[in-house]
Amino acid sequence: MALGSLGSIGIASSVLTTDLLNKMKEAEEKNIIEPYTKKMEENTAKQKAITELNTKLLSFQTAVSSLGDATAFAKRTVNASVTGDNAAASLSASSGVNTQSLNVKVDQIAQKDVFQSKGIAADTDRVLQTGQNATSFTIVQGKSKYTIRVDANTTYADLAEKINSATSGKVQAKLVKTGEANTPYRLTLSSKETGTDNAIKLVDGDGTLDANGNFNSTQDSANLLANIGWELDKTTANGKEGYAIKDPNGEYHIKKAQNAEFTLDGVKMIRQSNEVKDIGAGLTLTLKKAGEINFDIKQDTEALSKAMDELVEKYNDLMTQLETATKYDTETGEAGELQGLSVVTSIRSKIVNSLFQSQAVEGTELDKNGNSKTTTVMLSMQDFGLTLDKTGTLSFDKSTFDEKMAKDIDLAEKFFAGTSGFEKLEVTGLATQAKFDTDIDFNGKEFKITFNDKTYNLSKDKDGNIFELKGNTPQERAQKLIDHINSFGIEDLKVSMQELTIGNSGGQAIKGYAIKFKSDNGSDFELTGDTDVLEKMGLEKTKVTPQIEQGTGVFADLKGVLEGITSTKDRKKGSLTLYSEQLTTENKAMKESKEKSQASINARYDTMAEQWIQYDRIISKIQTQGQYITQMIDAQNGKS
Repeated sequence: MALGSLGSIGIASSVLTTDLLNKMKEAEEKNIIEPYTKKMEENTAKQKAITELNTKLLSFQTAVSSLGDATAFAKRTVNASVTGDNAAASLSASSGVNTQSLNVKVDQIAQKDVFQSKGIAADTDRVLQTGQNATSFTIVQGKSKYTIRVDANTTYADLAEKINSATSGKVQAKLVKTGEANTPYRLTLSSKETGTDNAIKLVDGDGTLDANGNFNSTQDSANLLANIGWELDKTTANGKEGYAIKDPNGEYHIKKAQNAEFTLDGVKMIRQSNEVKDIGAGLTLTLKKAGEINFDIKQDTEALSKAMDELVEKYNDLMTQLETATKYDTETGEAGELQGLSVVTSIRSKIVNSLFQSQAVEGTELDKNGNSKTTTVMLSMQDFGLTLDKTGTLSFDKSTFDEKMAKDIDLAEKFFAGTSGFEKLEVTGLATQAKFDTDIDFNGKEFKITFNDKTYNLSKDKDGNIFELKGNTPQERAQKLIDHINSFGIEDLKVSMQELTIGNSGGQAIKGYAIKFKSDNGSDFELTGDTDVLEKMGLEKTKVTPQIEQGTGVFADLKGVLEGITSTKDRKKGSLTLYSEQLTTENKAMKESKEKSQASINARYDTMAEQWIQYDRIISKIQTQGQYITQMIDAQNGKS
């Protein structure tokens, strides 16, 4: 009941008024309800301050992580002896690549096979001349052949579309407007990829073979090619592989497919493409022109320096926020929302103590004879240019940092992150002898390994022939499998087999083989193939991405300290997270208590208001009766 609506209260008594009742209720609410409201508002303000502080903490934690998990140390920079348009090649290096120097001499770059037709008056011109019969010609590319059918209605534009469709774009045909007088168009053919494996050859026929395995030829097809401007040279080419064209002046065969030829540190190499990804894990060499160039792959200390700058920026932002949240002005009595809370005030000391702790790091030094020997070095972040001034502001001296890094960056990595490299890769397949009781045919089956960003098709041998797993015994077949995989020379991947007992049945030992794939270079490993084929070898589809093993470096340790404050993971919640949850729980409980108390006060004063109304009515009635008696007495006195 709204007390303000009871306007009749107190009319008779002038004591039990609505105003008095409201004041009594307000006084009780002030004593009972307002403490809940005030505490809930304080908790809400604390939670807001914690959220703002936590944002700064997480930002600082990200900067710490970039140095504590060694990602910054894994970054690489490549310095080239020649840059710009004069560079014979460029090199990119992924994170974690070994620091090294490379010399590259490019003899020739890979290029596509490119043909062009004679001049054409219009792209709508018919390919066949009047009276010529519909026919076909064939494009041969490697082991693939594509037969193109041409009839009386086929235009040069149509022919380009037919070639693109038939070859699925592996041979790219288009009409080019050259602007030549009278014949301003030419049809061009280009291999999609570079290298001699993608060379284009032609056949003046429908792609069928004669008894000797050579392509059949027809005069109609030869006439068709002549219309385009191409006459086949059948004197120098193998009729089983298609033919080149007669083009002594290079007018029609304007660019011939060729492989890239170069030397890497003096070793002669040949590749189909100018983008070379198999000279080392994480390295991509792009050949541009003939010439020589040197590459120096180093750790990217500039990235480390930037990470340190970011660390300082985020630390100072955090401390400013922390100062605001915990401040106390003795003159005004004004306090920050989190002032006096040990869970918050201890954050600064925890971070500073962890950041500037000295650590013993195992390094090397030269003895008096110039020999390297293991020694223990004490290091702190001050050695790397970090300092705190009297106001608690963190600063970074890049020159000190660069000088220290130049002396021994490996030592710095141990101190910063305490890493021990990538975790070792070990994938094991178990197979009973029974699985190798029969030969395995890989014809039409998939069996592949992807490692060092390169995929190896193991369903074939290294010469491209279908692999057959044969042997007189299960042991021979299992060993042949290992030899087959190793024959591909997959760099940094060790494949071995161990004969062992893998169980027993009826008291008889079950013999089998453990097929193991091992590496410690950090490359992803993936084993794929048809499930039934893999199962016969005791293998299964697998993909493994090795992670960097963490140690106890200063930033790895600081990362743990910060997680102890901010973590939201179950069973490992940070101190600030737990305190924030505590405030939420308190607010929920206080809200319930406040609502119950308010309901109780409301009910009690609603009842009191009803009672006062009744009292007022009684008083009013008594007053009325008194007035009546007074009137009677006055009237009686008047008669006398």
